[in-house]
Amino acid sequence: MKELLSRLNEKLIELAPQLAHVITEVQNERYPEMKSFESELYPARIELVKIYANSLIQNDEQRVNTMREWGEEAGANFAKIPTITLDMMLREVPNYRNILGTVIKHDAIEYGVGPDDMYEIISILDSALNDITYFFSVPFVRHEREMLKLSKSIVTELSVPIVSITDETGILPLVGTIDHDRAMILQERTLSNASERQLKNLIIDLSGLQTTDTYVAQQLFNLFDALSLLGIQPIVSGISPAIAQTLVHLGLTFGRINSFATLKQALAYIE
Repeated sequence: MKELLSRLNEKLIELAPQLAHVITEVQNERYPEMKSFESELYPARIELVKIYANSLIQNDEQRVNTMREWGEEAGANFAKIPTITLDMMLREVPNYRNILGTVIKHDAIEYGVGPDDMYEIISILDSALNDITYFFSVPFVRHEREMLKLSKSIVTELSVPIVSITDETGILPLVGTIDHDRAMILQERTLSNASERQLKNLIIDLSGLQTTDTYVAQQLFNLFDALSLLGIQPIVSGISPAIAQTLVHLGLTFGRINSFATLKQALAYIE
């Protein structure tokens, strides 16, 4: 068995460039955008075929360590290419299984390999394929999470814009939802910007706010109190029937804070 695995290893390494070429053509036909990165993908595919070939003559520990090292490094590199997705790369896995399996099957028949030995060989290949898939996917998922976190941070920061109407009056339109992270940024950036602009009035427009619950109301009240301490008059506009009903249902009220149904009414009040 050991001698057979050694022969299969040598055969697959010898055929690595041709097998990688076949896989490249299949993937380019399936995803034409991959052609632009063929100079990077083709050498990686040759290397991967050789890694699968070497897995046949490695013990379990060596095999897993090799798969982890290659998968994490390659996954991290390809995850940075915007047009290449994890889905594209994972669609290659069946190609390796089918193409390498065909070579192994052909040689196994030639060498007169029995069903039990054939099963063991295919099991080794499947184990290597599964390990590569896992270790290659981890950096992709990590990269996607980092990009999502970065995008969320950017969107959150941009979602606290104060628009100056006059030297003393500004408008803060709130759009979407307010979660814990956005509430923290809302407090910090609103107070900082309003103070820097030396505003006397800040209209907080709620017409674009998607939800109003106890948490959102409490964050708004905290913002109102902080603005008042800075000598800035908070004014609320965009009180829709839905928001009004929600506040009444929750037993909440803006109290001494002037509130209006429309931004026009709020501006008229200041004038």
